[in-house]
Amino acid sequence: MMNLLIEQSDMLTEPLTQTLIAFSPQEAYAGITLLAIASDTYLADEELDAIDRHLGQMYLFEHFQPQTMRRMYQKLFTILQRDGEDILLASARETLPPELREAAFASASDLVLADGMISRDESSFLIQLSQALEIPMNIATRILSVTHFKYSCTHVLSNA
Repeated sequence: MMNLLIEQSDMLTEPLTQTLIAFSPQEAYAGITLLAIASDTYLADEELDAIDRHLGQMYLFEHFQPQTMRRMYQKLFTILQRDGEDILLASARETLPPELREAAFASASDLVLADGMISRDESSFLIQLSQALEIPMNIATRILSVTHFKYSCTHVLSNA
């Protein structure tokens, strides 16, 4: 279960037990997507492939070679395992440019809802992520609605 206990206000007022990590915008964005797929407590190879495909289509990552992507994932996995979800999220939040926050939330939503189901842990994660990224509730709701619609239509068509 994800333990994203740092509230938005806590991130700014309470010292973390560990120092935040400086990320590039790409690392911050990828860190958020990694947290999204890890939100259901396990990391499947298919989920890692999904992140790779998802990020590989983005302009933000277009100049990244496969070995660069692998090194970035390894760095993020190490931080996740060593320092935990809270540090990874807080570091990504602090480093991610404000103009990429909604896109990062949309990517996380896309990865979480891709299987057509959402667990309680995943739902809780998305709520906490929208708060941590300071995304207004009406925008977060619209993003989630569109993403849910996207995958519900896909599943209806695949079952036809």
